[in-house]
Amino acid sequence: MMKTTKLKVHKQHSMNALISFVKQAKSFGSHVTLYHDGHSVNGKSLTSVIAFNLMVNEADPILLIAEGPDAEEATAKLSELLKSEPESAADQPLSFM
Repeated sequence: MMKTTKLKVHKQHSMNALISFVKQAKSFGSHVTLYHDGHSVNGKSLTSVIAFNLMVNEADPILLIAEGPDAEEATAKLSELLKSEPESAADQPLSFM
């Protein structure tokens, strides 16, 4: 199953929010891809997501694509993380584990 969600970025995300996004993406069995302006990155790779975050400007449209058995749930949860930085992610200490 494949599910695609179109989003607009309202701000660049903090490192904690990006780490939280990648951790959440890795919890799904589906392959997660972020797409913008002809570039796509693996949503489960922290370095790719950081580079993607730096490439996207405020109000740019991006696509969140999940392909796999839990694609619908993955796009729902991950799009919420991208729409606005959760307070809980901002309060967590920086951790790469």
